[in-house]
Amino acid sequence: MQCRAHVAQLGRMVEDFQNAGADILVILGDTRERAIKYAEGLKVPFPVLADPDRVVYQAFGLDKVAFVIQRTASVVLDREGVIRYIKRTANPMTWLQESRELLEFVEGMENKP
Repeated sequence: MQCRAHVAQLGRMVEDFQNAGADILVILGDTRERAIKYAEGLKVPFPVLADPDRVVYQAFGLDKVAFVIQRTASVVLDREGVIRYIKRTANPMTWLQESRELLEFVEGMENKP
């Protein structure tokens, strides 16, 4: 799965994001137990949260395409909770290039601590 590759890549880049003043978390549209297994399986150094009712997914317009393909997103919030960046996709291949773009955006944010 390409989303797993993207999350693993973020795990490898976590120090770069932290140096840019950012924290990473992943929200999985599944049960807490599955979120724990997902995080343990990828050995990521950041939280993987569960959204079993997909409330967060729905709030960001991440419904499935044709009832099969899950839309996903990367979202950056500033320290005040204002969304500064959002990129949604139903094409999982874009995530493999997304991590660098995401880091560059975070590094360029004005409200770094």
